[in-house]
Amino acid sequence: MDETGLQLWYWGSSLALAFLLFFPVEKMLWVMRVRSAERRLKRVTTPEERDEERRKARSIAGIIVISFSFLFNFTFF
Repeated sequence: MDETGLQLWYWGSSLALAFLLFFPVEKMLWVMRVRSAERRLKRVTTPEERDEERRKARSIAGIIVISFSFLFNFTFF
């Protein structure tokens, strides 16, 4: 495989891995953040608070899965 094909495979497989990992990681982070907020506030969170926690979990999950997928694929290439 030539250099260009190898680079395309690295970028493509890294982005595919990040896409596949995003939704489970985002859900896990969201659940952990909501449970933590409910424990801290000692009450059930409102839908607005849950939406805010989901927004925060999405941004954190995006950073985590992109970093992980590129570092994971770096070990193979």
